Amino acid sequence: MAGNRQGETRPYGVLSRRTGRKLIAASAVLIACVFTSAVAVVAKAAPSSHTRSYSITDLGTLGGPSSTAFAINNRGQIVGSSDLSGGSVSHAFLYSHGRMIDLLPGPANSSANDINNRGKIVGTLGDRAFLYRRGAVTLLGLGGLHSDAFGINDRGDVVGWSELAGGPEFIFHAFLHRNGRTIDLTPNLPTDGADAANSIAQAINDRGVVVGSSAPVSAFPPRSSPFLWRKGTSIAFNLALSPSEDGFPLDINNAGDVVGASFDIALNKNTAVLLRHGRLIPLGPGVATSINNRGQVVGFVPGGDGGFLWKNGTRTDLETLLPPGSGWTSLSAEDINDRGQIVGTGIHNGALHAFLLSPQGR
Repeated sequence: MAGNRQGETRPYGVLSRRTGRKLIAASAVLIACVFTSAVAVVAKAAPSSHTRSYSITDLGTLGGPSSTAFAINNRGQIVGSSDLSGGSVSHAFLYSHGRMIDLLPGPANSSANDINNRGKIVGTLGDRAFLYRRGAVTLLGLGGLHSDAFGINDRGDVVGWSELAGGPEFIFHAFLHRNGRTIDLTPNLPTDGADAANSIAQAINDRGVVVGSSAPVSAFPPRSSPFLWRKGTSIAFNLALSPSEDGFPLDINNAGDVVGASFDIALNKNTAVLLRHGRLIPLGPGVATSINNRGQVVGFVPGGDGGFLWKNGTRTDLETLLPPGSGWTSLSAEDINDRGQIVGTGIHNGALHAFLLSPQGR
């Protein structure tokens, strides 16, 4: 489970799965720039009737006004980013046993984007991707000035994007960090001239399959090219619902199911999608950010119109799962673990806070 960072602005951007896992804000990252525009206005999904059998927990903050949760593992440990007191600096956090911990104290901004079932955490510290393990921080990348890590599997493999050593600014490639070695997953992409292209790796499953995409820097509107990478081989695939749309992958589970969004910038239209056994399934308006190993999908409709849960062919508005009088609105789901627990961000009594939504009894 990754992990795209909703509306979060990072160096050269990334709407990752923990868009939110991740939207690229700078013009250099055209993939996310176009994605941002495409999802700005969408139709709200109709609420679904559902038994109110979930509880919701406000994870609080590190002293500042807002927080966002990006990922949850099967042990219920949650990571994300929270403002500190004053709101000018945000730090990566770990939420465990009812307590939010500042993972990386200091002057730099940081964000924790994913956590595996062994408690290893990846994200961004300042302008660099990091791997956190038992209090030790390792900076990752391909030698450039800027990088970001989006996903980590239970083997400890890490994926993300990085500028290249000695390469031009604003050009970055997808990377895989495995067994102490960092690999460029798209080494043949041109890095200069009219054909220059960027790539990002969004997520990796426990079988070592990476999902990501590439896009030319100069073309407009750009066309992203989703890919799967495994054992040194990259395979292109389609995530667009029609020739006029563009597909953007955000997560992959151990069965190889991929979720993300299909969007049409000309029509300002986007649809959450699931690719399963070669079949592309539309899940309704919005962006699918995460899929667990039970095939359950979560996501959100941009513009504050709420999050959704899709399982067994049925889509449910997250707000219909809330207890009456919860005080929560505008839920945006970032991740779901194999126990069905969902994390993300919402408005609680007027404040933007990270949440944990749990099936009763979990």
